[in-house]
Amino acid sequence: MKRELAPYAVLPPCPVTVVCTYDSLDKPNGLAVSWTGIAVSDPPHIMIAVRPGRYSHAALCERKEFTMNIPSESQMREADYFGITSGRKTDKFADLGLTPVPAKHVHAPTIAEFPLSLECRVVSQQEIGTHSIFIAEILAVHADESILDEKNNIDVAAMRPISYDHAKFLYVGQGPVLGKAFSVGKELKK
Repeated sequence: MKRELAPYAVLPPCPVTVVCTYDSLDKPNGLAVSWTGIAVSDPPHIMIAVRPGRYSHAALCERKEFTMNIPSESQMREADYFGITSGRKTDKFADLGLTPVPAKHVHAPTIAEFPLSLECRVVSQQEIGTHSIFIAEILAVHADESILDEKNNIDVAAMRPISYDHAKFLYVGQGPVLGKAFSVGKELKK
């Protein structure tokens, strides 16, 4: 039997990403963002939600460009640091020994050491409750060769991305492959 709970922000699991911009002085900065997801598949767009009080918010509003960088399990601490430290007070890239690499299609840095980076241009912004929602077109995808299969598709098992459990404030790794999408349900067709 299901129990009704008070409404809260729940849609497990939430991907762990680091959204990067240049600040007003062109200093590279990143912000951990888990309120994100695919908005449209063709043309590809993503959505991120950021609180206006966050240091990166001003850069997102002014520049309308960012990169989304997806860490692997081994980079959990670095991703967390991007979320618990303010770029107002420190240079997060220098603190972590990470390499900011200028993106090719937008004015924003990527994180060289993270296995996947998306270059994004904001096409829409809306204020909803405590957050600004940015919808952005994905202009380019950069994947480390170590996470690509023989057909140049991203191999999630090789990448080992992490997810955020908002209810318990935990990072969760990927589990085993359970089945092939658009296939396993065919067993139930009559």
